[in-house]
Amino acid sequence: MKRIPVLLLALTMILALAACGQTAAKTPLLAMGNSDVPVGQYTQKILTFYGLDEEKLAKDGLITYGTNVKEVTTQVKEGSVKCGVVYCTDAFSAGLTVADSATAEMCGQVIYPAAVLKVSEHQEAAQAFLDYLSSPEAMAVFEEVGFSPVGDTKPAAAAAETEPVELTVFAAASMTETLTTIKDMYEKDHPNVTLVYNFDSSGTLKTQIQEGAACDLFISAGQKQMNQLDITASAEVNTDGLDFVLKESRINLLENKVVLVVPDGNPGKINSFDELAAALKK
Repeated sequence: MKRIPVLLLALTMILALAACGQTAAKTPLLAMGNSDVPVGQYTQKILTFYGLDEEKLAKDGLITYGTNVKEVTTQVKEGSVKCGVVYCTDAFSAGLTVADSATAEMCGQVIYPAAVLKVSEHQEAAQAFLDYLSSPEAMAVFEEVGFSPVGDTKPAAAAAETEPVELTVFAAASMTETLTTIKDMYEKDHPNVTLVYNFDSSGTLKTQIQEGAACDLFISAGQKQMNQLDITASAEVNTDGLDFVLKESRINLLENKVVLVVPDGNPGKINSFDELAAALKK
């Protein structure tokens, strides 16, 4: 009779160890954005490039998701995953280690389009701010964190004497740090203008605009979300025939890079996209 508790204890320990093994096996390897945000869409292209089945990997517990790029960087920084795919600008801002950079062959170029919206009540002031974002002064802020200009920079226009105006700018979450700095610069030179930002995933911002949110200027982290609001875009993309974009204002403002980031010390020993793909295929 005295052996029964010992046997029960042994059985309990075996079950506990088995449970730990299952948990370890399901520890997420990769953090990526949801499919409705640009960084997630770029990551999906990388997975496809390597012939990986995202749905199966997620089902197996090897992939975890974030609703925007900031959530992905947080998971990596906290070490709850072995690596993540984000923009180089967010890696810079979060102080994360970059293990590798994706090539254009893997996921294409990462272009940030911007446009004044037709629903804006301050189109002239919104266009003036958009022009300022292409100036050398603003580009210096963008380039400091890893953005690069798509077109030529142009001198900022002199401040015009206008009535006080509040501009609402919807911008991808990956621009939070840079646009906050630029806000101080712009409002100092344009005291009659107050900039109000709404930072979120480009997909969420697009939906908010579509549902009637007040917005003067939209800066997306991907062409898809802007195209979905642009009547001149392909009907295959703008399936609802939405007409929000002021055609003559639309520009390709910035280019970003997609990178593989790892926690401090790189505990997963993942040093490249090739190594990540190999680990996911095991």
